[in-house]
Amino acid sequence: MNNKIKQLIIVNTIVLSVAVGFIVASYILNSFDLIECKFLSSYHLYCVGCGGTRAVQSLLQLKILDSILYNPIVPFGALLYAYYNIRIIISIKKNKEFLIKNNLLPIILLSSLAVIYLVLRNILLLNGIDIIGDVFGKGIIK
Repeated sequence: MNNKIKQLIIVNTIVLSVAVGFIVASYILNSFDLIECKFLSSYHLYCVGCGGTRAVQSLLQLKILDSILYNPIVPFGALLYAYYNIRIIISIKKNKEFLIKNNLLPIILLSSLAVIYLVLRNILLLNGIDIIGDVFGKGIIK
């Protein structure tokens, strides 16, 4: 087996194992009410990560719109992850090197998305519209 393919398998196994571990831990912690966002409980505003666990759970259930509404960083990060995996597989098949040459665009796009969504959902929250439902008890997502 090609060394590049072994590396790809190892990296993906690690990433997927961490994701599964995160989901299992979040289910356990949520069942005992041990997860609490200190930013949300202190300021009654959403932080960048609020809704992330539910976004992962929705994405795994193929509820894409719910995942985007909970936290768009998760589905768009998953798309970016898939895109780079496909690019790497194509480069292996064509026997070419795959290099990311100082391409900060994906990081800038995800960071910008995070900030825009953070500001947008808190503006909506301050105007009485709670997308997730953690502050007012009822959100847009069912």
